[in-house]
Amino acid sequence: MIKNILFISFIIRIIFLLTFKNVDNFDLRSYEKIGKLTLQNINIYPSPADINHPYFPFYLYLEAISNLLNKIGINSILLLKFINIVFDIGIILLIYLISKNIKKCLWYSLNPIPILISTLHGQFDSIPIFFLLLSVYFLKKKQILSILSYSFSIMTKTWPIIFLIIFFNKIKSKKLNLLIMFFPLISILLYLTIFKSNFINILKTISSYQGLYGLWGVGIILSSITNSLIFKKIFIYVFLLSLFIYSYLIKNRKLLNKFYSLLLFFYCFTPNFSIQYFSWFMPFLIIENPKKVRVFTILISLTLLSYYIVWIIYPNQSTPLYIKIFEQLIQFLTWAYFLRSFFINELRQVMD
Repeated sequence: MIKNILFISFIIRIIFLLTFKNVDNFDLRSYEKIGKLTLQNINIYPSPADINHPYFPFYLYLEAISNLLNKIGINSILLLKFINIVFDIGIILLIYLISKNIKKCLWYSLNPIPILISTLHGQFDSIPIFFLLLSVYFLKKKQILSILSYSFSIMTKTWPIIFLIIFFNKIKSKKLNLLIMFFPLISILLYLTIFKSNFINILKTISSYQGLYGLWGVGIILSSITNSLIFKKIFIYVFLLSLFIYSYLIKNRKLLNKFYSLLLFFYCFTPNFSIQYFSWFMPFLIIENPKKVRVFTILISLTLLSYYIVWIIYPNQSTPLYIKIFEQLIQFLTWAYFLRSFFINELRQVMD
């Protein structure tokens, strides 16, 4: 059964990949730019990495390889999106191994959110999600593999670091926690040996990435009050501190509920946001709270489409007013539903 699901899921994603092969956006152009510079042996830190690649030195090698293969007729963007699909299929398998539930695998395999983000948008969040789920799978029995997998997920994109306290609390041998930064450090050292770069510049570039301010939820409210750069910075640090305090306070909950709860907290209160962040949520939502999958899928899909429809129908044109109004309305409804789900989840945990 699971083999059939994986095969059908792969075919669906390939159809979406080919359907949206001509869609263009800033991120796809960034992949090509960074890939070309890497092939030319040009150091990208701190610029243009600060805008086009605010991550550890990992994905840039895939971007470079894809650009190299582009010279022999293999489309570089399609190749990178195909890699996204491979890891997205791996996520389906891990959902099955973790939940032992075929229905949950189906929910993810047919869910439009990860499909759209990986095949239309071209974001590679399926890679860190895969290694994050793999670390969850190994956490009970093979903790060294768990921590190394978690380390690899942070190297691919830095956002899994929000789960740091959860892993600290679950790893029995505290010495193993030192391995959390193993792959990120290896990636930096490898980059330093190949390119003329600076360790501090790489760290500054990575740590400066914070998503887009004023795009979502709390950020929209705060930006309507003030656009002071100092205020933005202060609130971001307050939010991050609150996030880690909250992750400590939920230490006695069941493991998967910790991930689910922490992500709800993130979506409710983060001042900075990017639409690909929605992909982080779906595996943990499906595993932990499948009853809410339908509503979340509808709301998030509509939110994504409010952006993607502009890329598809109105490229290089100003966004029509009715699209902007729809975008703001559906975003508000989606954020409101995240808030509702967060407080309901908290109430249930208290009652339990």
